[in-house]
Amino acid sequence: MRLKVLHAAIAILLAATALCAAWRPLLLKGLVPMDGNMIALSYPHWAMARSIPLMPPPSWNPYRNLGEPYLADPQTMALYPPMRLLSAFASFQGFMAIWVVFHSLLAAAFLGALAWRRHADLPAAAAAAALAAFNGFFASRVTFLNHFASAAWLPAALYFQHLKSPLGVGFCLALQWLSGFPPFSLLTALAVAGAAWHQGRTGIRCAAKGGALALGLAAVQWIPFAELFAQSVRSLTLDPRAATEYSLPLGQLAKELLLPLWSWWRPEVDGDPAIAGFYVGLVALALAVFAACRGGRGDKRLAAASLAALILSLGGHLPGYAAFAAFRVFRFPANWLLLSCAGLSLLAASGVARLRSAWMRALAASLLAAELLAFAQAGRVAWARPGFLSDAPALTRGFQEARRWDRIYHEDALMRAWERGKLETEEDYSLMRDLLAPSFGAAFGICEARSYQTLRHELADMFQKRLSASGDSFLMDFAGIRLVVGLEAGASRVSSGSVRLRTRMTAKPRAFIVEPGAGEASITGYAPGRAEIRVRAQRACTLVLAETHVPGWKAALDDRPAQPGSFGIFMSIDVPPGDHAVRFAYAPASISAGAAISLLTLAAALLVI
Repeated sequence: MRLKVLHAAIAILLAATALCAAWRPLLLKGLVPMDGNMIALSYPHWAMARSIPLMPPPSWNPYRNLGEPYLADPQTMALYPPMRLLSAFASFQGFMAIWVVFHSLLAAAFLGALAWRRHADLPAAAAAAALAAFNGFFASRVTFLNHFASAAWLPAALYFQHLKSPLGVGFCLALQWLSGFPPFSLLTALAVAGAAWHQGRTGIRCAAKGGALALGLAAVQWIPFAELFAQSVRSLTLDPRAATEYSLPLGQLAKELLLPLWSWWRPEVDGDPAIAGFYVGLVALALAVFAACRGGRGDKRLAAASLAALILSLGGHLPGYAAFAAFRVFRFPANWLLLSCAGLSLLAASGVARLRSAWMRALAASLLAAELLAFAQAGRVAWARPGFLSDAPALTRGFQEARRWDRIYHEDALMRAWERGKLETEEDYSLMRDLLAPSFGAAFGICEARSYQTLRHELADMFQKRLSASGDSFLMDFAGIRLVVGLEAGASRVSSGSVRLRTRMTAKPRAFIVEPGAGEASITGYAPGRAEIRVRAQRACTLVLAETHVPGWKAALDDRPAQPGSFGIFMSIDVPPGDHAVRFAYAPASISAGAAISLLTLAAALLVI
């Protein structure tokens, strides 16, 4: 008993030391990882989650893209339990520290446990755990909260598939889906299916039952997501150009795979470093090759699968890649490296287990971990003080409480310049923050007329295209656009001297009467997805709530149900003369149906347990 306690204490000490070594700026210096993804996506998602009650989360997001579904968008992680719990942290740095530690330990524990089940060897399990927690692919995704969390659930799903536990597989796949990055869920399902095929009939039954359980548990999110997907501009299969974005050139893949110091020597990568980063270490690679050559049929299949995933990461540089519709379901061929990392990690653990003596196995595992801690993160992540994100930029002061629902709009030229360029200097980061780059303004309660969103609703997309083509001031008025941010004529790069700000005093409030002089409207109660409006009408008129009229909105006039109409892409309702109370509420049937299915599935699963 004492020996087990001692071993546990040593394991905890080693894990804490490794985490502090890998994430020293975050855990010991109080800094946060920083890039454009953190500014535009991750920090705003945390801020939104922190601003809403623990449960249930709202179904509507009024801050982005003229209003859009919130719970239906996977990347918000609206129903992911760690996000719901940890977003209560007042400090983003504290949230990030626990987020990184939790998901690193999650990945390490289950891949280490899987290696132990396969080999019953402690150094092999330690090697797999180190690779799961500290490989370069995983570490580089830290500025994408949803990518990082989703990647961490792959080892858990594989572990329970190895145990042939449908409950374990189902809960892991459901939690991975809720963590908010569907491409990793698809890749994990593929990995689980491959493991099940190797296990035979019982393994296939386990995977099928686990998949069905996951669909039931996560129905509360994926059913609204399917509805949003069908209404968005995103097609099931992407065009070849979009589908091959962030394909890894062969030379870059070789550099990231074989050169420990590549990120110090030549850090440039083709694409976003947070997506294209990859390193498992020369020690791990040598051990994986050793296992592939000397191992049994299982190791050889694992090696073949890992190699196939590496080749697929070449994407557009691979002849015929875009010709297969299945490969165009998600962007970023670099995502295939998730499966390569998992396969190479298990192969490296197998290689450790095949070494003859205990001291050689311990030495190999130690060298593997040391190399990862030394090189896997070098030069990949920028760091900043937490106040860089949390301190409100000066532009937010223009949105006083009386006009808090006014919107900001970023012009096409500015958006294209940001998309073309790279964040290289401190000024680049500062300008992206100070100009409230989409969707950073949402973190401070600033509503946006356009935001980064791959599932942008077709109505919002139509409005933005019309506005881009015409610059119609009436469209801006109706959308409540008070501040326009753009570039000076002829400018091609975002700099302090090339930015143009324009304040518009004619922007209409969030709720307004269309006919001049017909009456007045005032919002008496507002929450995401709910608006209560008092109307004093001199004559029959039309009331508009300037949020996108997607299916699921309901209206009531003086507590009597009414069918909301459309004013352009916004909602409207006809109001007779007199004083009236109007209520709008977003309550799509897809959420109710999904919640019912999830609750019934959870109850059935608990009964089985």
